[in-house]
Amino acid sequence: MSTTAPFIGQYAQAAQRARVVANIARDRYTTDHGIRVALLRIAAHLDVAALEFEAVPPGAYEELPTEACEELFMAEQVAVEHPATRFPAELGEYVLVPLVDRELPFPARLNPVNPEFAKFAQRETDQAHALHLLHRDNEHQWERTDDWLRQVFKVWEKHLRLEAEVRVDNGRPDNQR
Repeated sequence: MSTTAPFIGQYAQAAQRARVVANIARDRYTTDHGIRVALLRIAAHLDVAALEFEAVPPGAYEELPTEACEELFMAEQVAVEHPATRFPAELGEYVLVPLVDRELPFPARLNPVNPEFAKFAQRETDQAHALHLLHRDNEHQWERTDDWLRQVFKVWEKHLRLEAEVRVDNGRPDNQR
């Protein structure tokens, strides 16, 4: 993906994306205190990343700001350590879109043990399709970034919830291979 925006504008776009994802984390509802704390930690790391992106001086475009990338990595680590936050482990990729030319993350297949369990397969297909359409919607992504990110992270939340359901179902004694 290439854009004609000046590079400093791309740092501002990355900062905006980090703040939106931080707000998504803060807005996510949970009654579990531990998950609430994890969501707030994700948001805090993303807020610092946004500040680091904004601190990049004009004309500095040789590399990604180390401090911002470290904060993104720490936010991703919190998501990995606390899967009940329902944040993708690759959440930083959505922040870095204006600065790097990489494919956006896509979830791995769930592979339920019980292949006849059509309700999992249909939900997985629907979610994969929705995420695919969002990833390809460049106009929406660049013109209404906040709304686009909220939609993307809503699909990821649904997918990660389904992944947890499949994991529980796969662990049932009657589904053991």
